[in-house]
Amino acid sequence: MKKSIALIVGRFQPFHKGHLFLIKEALEKAEKIIIGIGSANIEDVNNPIDFETRKKIIKAVAYKEKFKDRLTKIVPLDDFFDDKEWLKNLEKQVGKFDLALGNNDWTNNILEKAGYKVLKVDYYKRSLFEGWRIRKLIKEGKKWQDRIPRYLISNFKFLISNKISNFKHVVVGGTFDHFHKGHKALLTKAFEVGKKVTIGVATKEIYKDKFLSETVEPFSTRQKNITGYINYHLNNDRAKMVKIISFSNFTGGVDKEKNIDAIVVSKETFPNALKINELREKNKLPLLKIIIVNDVLGEDGKLISSERIRSGEINREGKVYELSAKPYSLNPKPYLIMPESLRPTLQKPLGKIYKTTRQVIVGANLDSPKKPVMIIAVGDIIVDSLLKSGIDPDVKIIDFRSRRKRTDLFTRSDPFRYIKKGQTLYNNPGTINLKTAEVLKKMIRQRSVLRPYNSWLVVEGEEDLLALPAILFAPLNALVLYGHWQLGIIAVEVDEKIKNKARNIVKKFL
Repeated sequence: MKKSIALIVGRFQPFHKGHLFLIKEALEKAEKIIIGIGSANIEDVNNPIDFETRKKIIKAVAYKEKFKDRLTKIVPLDDFFDDKEWLKNLEKQVGKFDLALGNNDWTNNILEKAGYKVLKVDYYKRSLFEGWRIRKLIKEGKKWQDRIPRYLISNFKFLISNKISNFKHVVVGGTFDHFHKGHKALLTKAFEVGKKVTIGVATKEIYKDKFLSETVEPFSTRQKNITGYINYHLNNDRAKMVKIISFSNFTGGVDKEKNIDAIVVSKETFPNALKINELREKNKLPLLKIIIVNDVLGEDGKLISSERIRSGEINREGKVYELSAKPYSLNPKPYLIMPESLRPTLQKPLGKIYKTTRQVIVGANLDSPKKPVMIIAVGDIIVDSLLKSGIDPDVKIIDFRSRRKRTDLFTRSDPFRYIKKGQTLYNNPGTINLKTAEVLKKMIRQRSVLRPYNSWLVVEGEEDLLALPAILFAPLNALVLYGHWQLGIIAVEVDEKIKNKARNIVKKFL
């Protein structure tokens, strides 16, 4: 006995013979069918055909295949990262149905868990009839015509290209802090698909709860970086069609603006676009087409983000601030050796020179609200003098020595009971021990959550050269303090320039 209504869910990018096979299977099982078009709200390289076009194509198929009267409706199904939200939207759009047919495990599992009857249908000649395969053939200029119903070729060939539509007005928003490759990809896509582009730059109300928000660049700097990219990327006439605005809530007013067609987002900010469309629907405005830009990854395969840049993990190009054994070594050692040729370079101070601890405290604002986001002190004398002055560094690196002579500065002091519980590591003179440096990196990344004893790194050997990995791993706007036997205390204010300098120095180690 046939079920009354069967549901089919697919993206139809483009409609091919595998889809037609699935529809015919559904017509064998049910009197009527409903077709849900997935990713209806997205337009990107994997979803080049918009919802309305896909709907027209399916209607044409229904007419040619003579099931027009059995097709109850065609509905849009937006993408959601949350399974429950996706199901809620499906039930809202589809209404009542008795059976779902499909070959997508993700869709089938959601519907089964919700109690719906699901008939799993095997893919029809999957090696031939999959959307991504056909799109690839089209892009490469190879034969694809035999993979879709013949009657669609002449009428709909122009609709299945990989070119995204050109919208009248596109919006894109973000913090745009420490302008990087990911930001460039967002803006480039907006310029590509939109005649008019509005770029929203977040104010402090938006980013105040972000990690290391105190190190986010001023609005004027972020705006200047965007303007520079616009002028570099576009000619004067196109640049005039781009507007930069500030916004202080996540919608930026886009939920109430009628004359906007699309929004460009990353995968990370895609949920915000969904919320904006929900608000636009309540405000009885057309839903925005959502264009998702592929993730831009750093050399470690992880997402390039302003947060990672602020935390000191990567630079704006996605290069990782890292230490590792030399890859060309047949027997890689667990440490890096400083070549003698670098000694003159390292004898020069990497930061500001202070004669006394008090000068450091005042000059670097260590006891004011504007103090660095993190203080890393390298050396027994510096650590001791800071503690006696009421300043407790976030990371304290000591070796119980001063100018290579044994010191008992901490052996009789209260902190010693914590130091004993800390991890004692090795770092021979003239080297950077990779294991010790890795522990230091973890301490910095954790921001000394387990203080006080987790903030101590006790070295057996000599700690001097650990100032370099401290700079390399420190977040932006941190302060690294180390001693210079002739000049006094060197205070390194960590910024992108000094991190890159430290990176280049360490690259020369053997």
